[in-house]
Amino acid sequence: MDKKSMQTLIDDARASREPGGVIVAVDETHYQINEHPYELVVNYRDAFDRVELSDRFNTYFSRYDYLVGDWGFGQLRLRGFYDDKRNVAGELKISALQDYLDEACNTGCPYFVMHNADAKVVTPKRSSKPRESSHRSNRGQANKNQTNKNQNNSGKQQNRNRNANRAKNAQQTENKSERPNATRRQHTKRPSRSNNGQQKAYTVEKVKPIKKTPVSQRHGAIKTVGHSQHRKFTIREKED
Repeated sequence: MDKKSMQTLIDDARASREPGGVIVAVDETHYQINEHPYELVVNYRDAFDRVELSDRFNTYFSRYDYLVGDWGFGQLRLRGFYDDKRNVAGELKISALQDYLDEACNTGCPYFVMHNADAKVVTPKRSSKPRESSHRSNRGQANKNQTNKNQNNSGKQQNRNRNANRAKNAQQTENKSERPNATRRQHTKRPSRSNNGQQKAYTVEKVKPIKKTPVSQRHGAIKTVGHSQHRKFTIREKED
């Protein structure tokens, strides 16, 4: 496809495309673009073309205080700038126009500048989604608070356990002091060993000695039955 055919296609596309802006001339320097008042403040090398501007205009540019159009390779390019009083980045302010012309445009290219007297101030919408850094900070703070809470709970539990042990030890000491010292067990179990070597428990009883009564003091008659050469025995009659 040669250059002439390509230009024909471009012209046909422009003719079939609806204009982005309706431009009404008030006088030589004042215009209405989509019912917004504009003033042509710079028209270098007769760059202003109402038909081309109407074709290239977009409602997006209505937010800017200044509209700049420059020509390059037969095409009109539009760029918006804010007033210097706006709280925006420096490269978006109209004072940066010369830097834009020197860096982004062809040297000595035709351009025009229009001032929008009814620029709509657009306030950036704040996202309802919190920033990732803020979310991480909040999460880190929450984890820190939870850690401190767990440490406090652990310390309280240790104090409760320590107090409970102290009370238990004090009660045991008091119970030991109340036991009678004179009480002794009468029966003591000691282990004994069986034939197979295993220990068995046995009981040692303390038995009082029995005092024997002399035979002469016992009641009843004593009769000697007989005696032999080797053995002598006595039969005692029991009293009724």
